Amino acid sequence: MTKYATFYVPLTAAALALTGGVSAWAAPASAPTSTVAPAGISTGALELATPGGGWSYEGATGPEHWGEIASTCASTPTSKQSPVDIPLRSLTESRKVNAPVLDYERAAFTVRDTGETIQADLTAVGTNAITLDGTRYELRQFHLHTPSEHTIDGEPAAMELHLVHQSAEGKLAVIGVLLDLGRENTALAGFFDAIPAAAAATSSVAPQPVRINPANLVPAWSDLIRYDGSLTTPPCSEGVHWSVYERPRMISKAQLGAFTAVHPENSRPVQPLNGRSLFEVDVD
Repeated sequence: MTKYATFYVPLTAAALALTGGVSAWAAPASAPTSTVAPAGISTGALELATPGGGWSYEGATGPEHWGEIASTCASTPTSKQSPVDIPLRSLTESRKVNAPVLDYERAAFTVRDTGETIQADLTAVGTNAITLDGTRYELRQFHLHTPSEHTIDGEPAAMELHLVHQSAEGKLAVIGVLLDLGRENTALAGFFDAIPAAAAATSSVAPQPVRINPANLVPAWSDLIRYDGSLTTPPCSEGVHWSVYERPRMISKAQLGAFTAVHPENSRPVQPLNGRSLFEVDVD
């Protein structure tokens, strides 16, 4: 059952100054989707598994058992799974690896409880996108995990924000933003305020358009890490291009509490690198 609520974040000058697994991807019913899936990611893999779909974040259906549910989730010597730990002193530098170019503007979203996270779906795909290695990836949604799925030098953050993008060919590119406890995140204030209503709503409640600028969600001053990985929930399909910012944004204790009241823990443990390089990219 899909659940909806609405929020609005005013783009004041102050908000702009202070604010900026992937999960198996689920598009809102009103959003157009690509009919071509990337290599290694089936069209079905881009649809979020429903609650009770055979996996969870604990017990006999928790992450350590996901390989029994979907073989691609199993750790092998050649697997390229996400998330991963990011050791800042052991990163690879390369002038051939570039940061994604962000092309974000204020747009309409809806907020819903997917059963595994709280997610904001872009209602009209096309106006927000990134360009990565010459390919345009359109923003489809963003959602949260707690604690963070990626870790920095072995340490998780309080939460992690994932901005999920898809190319015309169906390939996925995800931007990860770690969120530490501190001051209130004004860019996400309306999102957190909407969580109780989103969790209580039913599919009979029509989604309402809301507006937010995704540019306010990322730490534009921070360097980032690029690597190739996977979805962070079953079926854990590989071929996902990850860009994870090194420096976190802030959220307040009350904001974290609003999320954990609905989803106390929804993160996959870090996975082996298996020889993959983590490329540090200077955004300046």
